[in-house]
Amino acid sequence: MNRLNDPQDNTPPLDSASSLVEAARALSPVLLREADEAERESRLTAEATRALRLAGMFRLGVPRSLGGHELPLTACVDVLAELGQSCPSSAWVVMLSYGAQQIAASFGEQARLDLWGDGADVPMCGVFGSAGVTAEPVEGGLLVFGRWSWASGCRQAEWGVFGVPLARSGARGTEPGAGPGTRPGVALLPMSRLAVEATWDMAGMRGTGSDTVVADGVFVPHHRTRPFAEVVAHEERACEPLYRVPPGSLTLTTAAPLLGAARAVLRTTLESVERGKPMAMSLHPRLADSPSVQAALADATTLIDSASLHLARSAAAVDAAAASPAAPSLLDRARVRMDVGHACTCLLQAVRLLLTVNGASGFSRARAVQRYWRDLETAARHPTLNPGLAREMYGRALVGDQRPVSPMV
Repeated sequence: MNRLNDPQDNTPPLDSASSLVEAARALSPVLLREADEAERESRLTAEATRALRLAGMFRLGVPRSLGGHELPLTACVDVLAELGQSCPSSAWVVMLSYGAQQIAASFGEQARLDLWGDGADVPMCGVFGSAGVTAEPVEGGLLVFGRWSWASGCRQAEWGVFGVPLARSGARGTEPGAGPGTRPGVALLPMSRLAVEATWDMAGMRGTGSDTVVADGVFVPHHRTRPFAEVVAHEERACEPLYRVPPGSLTLTTAAPLLGAARAVLRTTLESVERGKPMAMSLHPRLADSPSVQAALADATTLIDSASLHLARSAAAVDAAAASPAAPSLLDRARVRMDVGHACTCLLQAVRLLLTVNGASGFSRARAVQRYWRDLETAARHPTLNPGLAREMYGRALVGDQRPVSPMV
């Protein structure tokens, strides 16, 4: 059904980023209520998914010309951080959908119509890796076979962006992830033709349902495939600004759910302190009276603010670069990765300080604090958020070393 004609559609106006943040905030009661079941079932609940869809969260990265929000990174970070305060897993699923939509929109007009010709509310997922995946050339396209693990949001998705090997056409050298005579590529596949195996059983981010997707001879036409090198380069400048953003800079959105989780821990910790909780094994009648608690709260708040400021700085820079005629430089792109890595380090440090303020009771399974902590510690280990790799990228760029460290810069 085309949601543009849906009388129950309560999606905020397309030109109002602030209304989308308010819509994300309004989802808090539903997402908080459904979070425990999402943990138990290792996937978002049907109610949470429906609420996200009705609020327009699965059209954030869809072109405006097809009814989407085409949301710039600055606004998307704000929306995702707001969702993360209620349910980091929900924010993560929306984030993956946004990123997949951003990449899919660069495939061309026919691919866009395949995905969004009947409506903009199309959740997506994606996995770039293609180890063990094969693609047989057939008339008009490829037959794809293989498995993709860690496919966050695959239980909600209707389409996915998946890594596939493509036949080389005069390519030189050897590229990682491709066999002889092939090069890495990506393909848009309908989830209705794919199977999902339950393999996701983690300590944190359980609600993302990052299971394994399986293809057994799925046909994909040529217009829904692209070489991975083209996707990463994003050299075309004729399309809308959002779709000029290189995938490496989308790591800004990957960090946004973590920012929301840290803000939620800070909020609940301050509420506990304000209720007058005593400080065990001390003469302080309240936590608020302890200088060490005061210092920890000050440090944690500043670390979270620092993370927010770094993400906002880079998001604004990426949006500005996407709107300009010239592509961003390697140094500019590497600084984005450094800002993201530093932000994640700050958030981890902040939450550890806040957990100490909460004490052992914060680890009670009845307390939401421990779930946010597990989600944050798990999500921060995503390879795109690796602060060590970000330092390598930025350090090399600062001294003019052009040797690649990662294709996702």
